[in-house]
Amino acid sequence: MKTFNYFRLIIRTFWAAFATLILASCGGGGGGSGSVSSLGGLLPIETETCYVTTPEPNAELAAQLLAPTDSGKTRSLSWNVKYLAPEGSVKTLWLGFGGVTQSETVALEFAKNRPTPVLVYLAVDGHEDILPAGAIYPVNKSGSTLTASWLNGTSAQVLFDILTKTDQPQKDAQHLCNYFNWQKLQEEFAKRVDEPWLVDREAIAAKICTGKFSVTVLKEEKAYEDVFQSDTLEWVCPAYGDAKPVFTGELSHFPLSKKIYLSSRGFVIIEKKSTSKNGLVITELAE
Repeated sequence: MKTFNYFRLIIRTFWAAFATLILASCGGGGGGSGSVSSLGGLLPIETETCYVTTPEPNAELAAQLLAPTDSGKTRSLSWNVKYLAPEGSVKTLWLGFGGVTQSETVALEFAKNRPTPVLVYLAVDGHEDILPAGAIYPVNKSGSTLTASWLNGTSAQVLFDILTKTDQPQKDAQHLCNYFNWQKLQEEFAKRVDEPWLVDREAIAAKICTGKFSVTVLKEEKAYEDVFQSDTLEWVCPAYGDAKPVFTGELSHFPLSKKIYLSSRGFVIIEKKSTSKNGLVITELAE
């Protein structure tokens, strides 16, 4: 009987330890500091250098951004590249904007075969207000090149947020992400989503963290068709680098919720009201 109780105690101890490990994923159980410098436990690290290339923004959008605003102000464009270094710290590099069709390239070092996000922001006057393009190493690697795309910016940002913004040690988040199928996520996203800027990225990250991810979360916010009319704005465009500007008098789709748009006057916030006229309301200018 003593032998039986001894083995039962061992089994209980094992399952208690296992449950603690499971609850640690993405904040379940409330532990962890969320530090982005806590990958020391994953050392030693073998690294690999890849050359990250920037995407092409929508040509019409870039032309409007480079043109003087209604007030005569001239904007400056640049690329801000944000990624996780092998030891887990967030790094940001600045690259000049050479033109719509001219890609910029930068060499980055990655922890070999560890899923790592790269976010590429088209910065306007230095501000990262446009949703980023992106890539995931090594999923999007071809040879020694890692090409960022606007479509893959969503999956890259989801991975980035899980690794840097969850209430847990980063090494635990990285362990979770190492076993998630990021390539499959990108494939399903490409099949199901036409307007990435209308997708709830936080909801996708939450589902991955809780182990309840389903492709049903890959859906766009409901949008309604309406004509854009304004006495003060010549054009508006979703804050997404591959989006096309909508000019006054043109028909387009707008979500019900408040969204930040680029415009001929700078950043604005537009909300579509469910009124009898289904009018668009510019609620405020964004600083």
